[in-house]
Amino acid sequence: MSRRVYVITVTGEMDASLRDAFEDVEITVDHSVTRLRVVSADSSVVHGVLHRIDVLGLDLLDLNQVADGRPA
Repeated sequence: MSRRVYVITVTGEMDASLRDAFEDVEITVDHSVTRLRVVSADSSVVHGVLHRIDVLGLDLLDLNQVADGRPA
């Protein structure tokens, strides 16, 4: 399986307690949104992150698969 990189954007700037729920992904907080960068060869990892977003009541804005590297 090849490695895939996804960027998931949610509304709002996550505080430290919310970021703790996503310690397995890279988090960027910027101008009223939070971006979660998920790197995995297994799509179930992305589904797990999406499930956590839903359970925590966060508003999903966007989900994109990006090139294998940092998004611009």
